[in-house]
Amino acid sequence: MNRIIEVIYEDNVLKPLKPIKGLKKNERTWVIICPHPKKKALRELVGTLSSEEAEEMQKLIDEEFEKIEGEW
Repeated sequence: MNRIIEVIYEDNVLKPLKPIKGLKKNERTWVIICPHPKKKALRELVGTLSSEEAEEMQKLIDEEFEKIEGEW
């Protein structure tokens, strides 16, 4: 019964945001901690490339991923 659930860390306790089905009261289980990705991290990158750099990057991406006729 492996699954990923979202929890909040509050008062030194991990608290699930929704009830966890399949676990009995006081049952022990394993937890793997993976911090929730922060949306602001991506926002901080906006505007870090000049227009010229963005155009060059787009050109390289287009060249790398161009569709080859008849391949698919």
